[in-house]
Amino acid sequence: MSLPSNPSSIVLRFMVASWIVVPALLAQEPPLTPIADLLAMPRVEAAKRPAVRVRGIVSLVGEGLASPAKSPPVFSSFCVEDDSAGIWVAVSQALREKIWLGEKDALLALHEGSEIELEGVLDEGAFAPVVVPRSVRVLGEKALPPARVVPLMDLMSGAADVQRVQVSGVVQSIADEGGTRWLLKVETGLGHFLARLPKTAPFAPPRLLDAEVRMTGLAAVSRNWRAEFVCPRLVISHEADVVILKAAPADPFAAQKVPLNALDAFSAEGRPRHRRRIEGIVTYHEPGAFLFIQDGTCAVRVEPGGNESLAAGDRVEASGFIDTSRQVAGLSGALIRRLGDGAGPSPIPIRMAEIDADFALMKRGRPARLPGCDGLLVSVTGRLLSAQGPSSDGVQRLELDCGDSITTAFLRGRQEALRPGTELRATGIAVVQYAPAGQTANFARPARLDLLLRDESDLAVLRAPSWWTPQRTSAALLGVLSVALAALAWAMALRRTVAKQTQQLAQEMRGRRDAAVEFQAALRERSRLAANLHDTVLQTMTGIAYQIEACETEALPPDQRTANHLETARRMVQRGQEDLRNSVWALRALPLKERTFTEAVQSVAKQISAGHDVQIAVEHTNELPPLADFIAGNLLLIAQEAVHNAIKHAKPKLIRITLSAVENGERFSLLVEDDGVGFVPGSQPGAGAGHFGMDGMRERAERLGGTLDLQSEPGVGTRVRVEVPLRSFDHELD
Repeated sequence: MSLPSNPSSIVLRFMVASWIVVPALLAQEPPLTPIADLLAMPRVEAAKRPAVRVRGIVSLVGEGLASPAKSPPVFSSFCVEDDSAGIWVAVSQALREKIWLGEKDALLALHEGSEIELEGVLDEGAFAPVVVPRSVRVLGEKALPPARVVPLMDLMSGAADVQRVQVSGVVQSIADEGGTRWLLKVETGLGHFLARLPKTAPFAPPRLLDAEVRMTGLAAVSRNWRAEFVCPRLVISHEADVVILKAAPADPFAAQKVPLNALDAFSAEGRPRHRRRIEGIVTYHEPGAFLFIQDGTCAVRVEPGGNESLAAGDRVEASGFIDTSRQVAGLSGALIRRLGDGAGPSPIPIRMAEIDADFALMKRGRPARLPGCDGLLVSVTGRLLSAQGPSSDGVQRLELDCGDSITTAFLRGRQEALRPGTELRATGIAVVQYAPAGQTANFARPARLDLLLRDESDLAVLRAPSWWTPQRTSAALLGVLSVALAALAWAMALRRTVAKQTQQLAQEMRGRRDAAVEFQAALRERSRLAANLHDTVLQTMTGIAYQIEACETEALPPDQRTANHLETARRMVQRGQEDLRNSVWALRALPLKERTFTEAVQSVAKQISAGHDVQIAVEHTNELPPLADFIAGNLLLIAQEAVHNAIKHAKPKLIRITLSAVENGERFSLLVEDDGVGFVPGSQPGAGAGHFGMDGMRERAERLGGTLDLQSEPGVGTRVRVEVPLRSFDHELD
């Protein structure tokens, strides 16, 4: 065989072959697959959406009898069965995702018994795999296979999903669902299943409730949001699929009456599926939810089927079905009939330790004082730990410390505020919380006792809490600690301050002692100098003056003495003598012990003013205290210097010296005022110009721990004021 040599001819032939072969391959349908194989496919593989093709009979469309009638008709999902199993076909999903490729009328034409061939994709579904259709081809009509009687365990475990089954049971509750249909709970003895039925006369609740029925339908499931099996449900297609095997009693209260403590007792026939009737006193009622009925030392929790108006203390009969959803059997779907008023039971005082003891007796097969106190009217005593709420459900929660356990008391509504620590007696319905029973234990052990309170009167205050709550005690301790820390800090600060003040005072005392010693030394030195000057220079100058006078008297006639140079010398010597005498007096001008300070000042004033045309007035404004020699001597020298400066520089007519005690006798004031020419303070010559008067006065005032204030103004005069504290220095010099 020869090959074409032209390459373009080869490409053209390949393209033509592709146009013919590829569409042919795409047109091939997937092989027929048994539905059981599709259901057995792992969920992860079903999620990949493989193409599938099945053949079978439509066994159900929509929800059967419970499907709502709508116009225009809706495109409902349906179920298809083959000889192996059944599977749901998700029509709505196919239309929503635009997977459906056929005519929509073909979907509306499907009904039970239609034999079809279905092609589409497999999807994981909400619980089990489903088929999302692309096309449906109707092959004809075929009778449905008979429903199977599957083992109840297969039905109760979900293994019979999407199969037409037949099952019997007792209708134990009928609830209104959606306004157009009933939701039935049917107990089989191994568990219950649900069924939806339309609200029609054949399915009226009085006819079905507590009736034994046989139902035929498609097994489906009730699931949770995690796609997990909860319980089976049955989809009924025809009224004839519900058969009443045993009619419901005409009178619900004709059911067998049993004592409360034998509600779920042993029976050779097993646990009954029909109603049981009990009688007792209502101890608690929460309208529309549940109530507790008590007789003697046994109580039962009852969930009514209606909204009966009841109150605590009513004697009632309750006819309902045994409910084992809790650790202790109760009644559900119960009808309540009021018999009259009864004597309400007295609350039984109880503690968790007593419950544990009763449990231990019962576990060993011996009779207990209270064989299961769950639901009984009891009372506990404890200390309030906290109060919370009311929360969004309108229930307030109170935590009580009962000594051997913690109890939560639930109260609907708001209780007046109670302080933690209050001793309370709480009366209510016992709600026992149980620990897990374990794999080998026969009984679940009581772990906690809580209470349902009926109203505020169920709380009795036995003792108010101590004012010394832990919070207040902590606050008091914190306050004491804070005060102690503050006192410690203050003491440390005071100690530092005292130490500092003591150091300063010691320095001041040393300074004053040094000044006093200096003053005494200066005093002694002044006295020595005064004596030396008086005994030497002054005496010598006095002798010279006498000699000059003698010479003058003897040598010249009287009319020539005034013009003689000797007269001039004599006068100069006399002037020097006078100045030296003044200096000697000034050196010895301290107050003597036999004179007061006022007398000493007057003596100084008199001595200075001699030979000058000035008047000096010395006065005091109040009674003067005695002055230490150190203070008096320095003040006297300051006064002497101030008066001397005034006479020398101010040319005054009057000098006033005022002595006074100020500040309650704690300080001494010396005031020297003149009416002289005055000056501008700061313009006077100082130590740099050889004038030491002002500096000396200020230093003496500071040495005494006082102050010197100088005030002057031209044409007005001058004021010198000295204030010193009164202290004794003499004892420091002994």
